Amino acid sequence: MNRELSHRDARDQAAFWFARLNSGHATRADRLACDRWRAASPEHERQYRQVERAWRASARIPQQELRALLARPSAGDRPMRPDRRRFGLGLAGACGIALTAGVAGWHALDAPRQVVELASARGERRRVALPDGSVLDLNTGTRARARFQEGRRVVELREGEIFFAVRPDAGRPFVVEAGPARVEVTGTRFDVRHDADWTRVSVESGSVEVSSGPWWRRRRQALAQGQEVLRASGDETFDAVRAADLETVLAWQQGRIVFENTPLAQAIAEINRYLDTPVRLDAPALRDFRVAAVLSVDEPEALIDMLPAIAPVRVYRLPDGPLRIVPR
Repeated sequence: MNRELSHRDARDQAAFWFARLNSGHATRADRLACDRWRAASPEHERQYRQVERAWRASARIPQQELRALLARPSAGDRPMRPDRRRFGLGLAGACGIALTAGVAGWHALDAPRQVVELASARGERRRVALPDGSVLDLNTGTRARARFQEGRRVVELREGEIFFAVRPDAGRPFVVEAGPARVEVTGTRFDVRHDADWTRVSVESGSVEVSSGPWWRRRRQALAQGQEVLRASGDETFDAVRAADLETVLAWQQGRIVFENTPLAQAIAEINRYLDTPVRLDAPALRDFRVAAVLSVDEPEALIDMLPAIAPVRVYRLPDGPLRIVPR
């Protein structure tokens, strides 16, 4: 009987650790603690691998069949049928319940103590000091939320760009979540931009760990000072680490946009971030025309007036509707 209870304890602990590590909120300390728990006993490792296999199996079960399975009476209510397939489904369902309970239990214990909403209007730049002493510079059109919890600090960047100057706290890692991408630090200075098409992480000083991809093959990359990575929408992981042009990346903090051999379509998309009424490029043949310029973002309308000076285009200012950029 004691051996059976021991197996149940190990199984429950395995479900807890699996749920925690795949909840999207696990810290480096959590991963190390789980590794120590798994290494402490062959039974721990066995139970953890069983939970992994059951979870993968449950992901392949049609939702209607899984719901019907979970609605059936338990083994204590009726005799179990010696059918291997149903046994496998039952195990998957049980693990799904255990994982859900594990995640819910953890969040109940680790609920946010403070939440700060962060936003900047189109064309606006803001500096925000967080309760932990970290300072965030928000670029135009940014929406984010900061959550402060017992064991971590989390900023969910929904869209836009933020430069982070993180106050060191080894006991509470600082995590930035930008879509499926995740950046974890203890104290450093870095920039994260998250748009519909791509996410970029650039490090001014210190170091960060960037991760992306599905939980079962999540990949991690370390970034040091002067490095950056880019992740296109739809990709599971970031591209290879490369040197960052920090003068260009961080020019917005001084109210400037720097274009250097930039495709015209990309330049106009960047300018549109600062305009109340977006400009429309009606010149397909010029989309890849390369431009170079340093422009001020403090007077957004002046950006449009500068376009004919850096590209062979004209600007049509219509009474109604967006401005149109056409070939000259």
